[in-house]
Amino acid sequence: MSEVTTAARPYARAVFELAKAQGSFDKWSEVLAFLAAAVRDEQLQQLLNSPRLTDEQKAEAMIKVAGDLADDQVRRLIEAMAENGRLGLFPEVHALYEQMRDEAEGMIEAEVVSAQPLSDEDQKKLAESLKKRLGKEVKLVSKVDESLLGGAVIRAGDIVIDGSIQGRLQKLASVLSR
Repeated sequence: MSEVTTAARPYARAVFELAKAQGSFDKWSEVLAFLAAAVRDEQLQQLLNSPRLTDEQKAEAMIKVAGDLADDQVRRLIEAMAENGRLGLFPEVHALYEQMRDEAEGMIEAEVVSAQPLSDEDQKKLAESLKKRLGKEVKLVSKVDESLLGGAVIRAGDIVIDGSIQGRLQKLASVLSR
């Protein structure tokens, strides 16, 4: 586990608990996605990394960027993260929050990396198959990596299924080298 993830987890947990108590999962998904995208902006990164600005000034800058999304709760989150020098963690906070939300809603995100784009029908069949295996609704994210040569690699939580030709060739090479 990376230090960044460890540092982001308390903020994600706090936001998740607040969203759960208020039934505001969608609101916080939108807010965190926006703030995560904002801190990836080069100009904002320069501003947030400036030693000339105080934590309060950095928080105010983020609050201005958030605009209408910055209600009292969002302001307090931004201020707390600024006070601890953690404004750059919004992408990780967002990712962790979404994982917690998916788990609470009985959903899991599965990443499918295939050598060629999957058809809608193939994606539907794969999602159904994973749903049966994992016992959860599956949110499928498809990516293409031509270096796999054929087949696909599926990652869902702690499970990795490597059905790629590249993976099979690596296993064969490993067996042959013994």
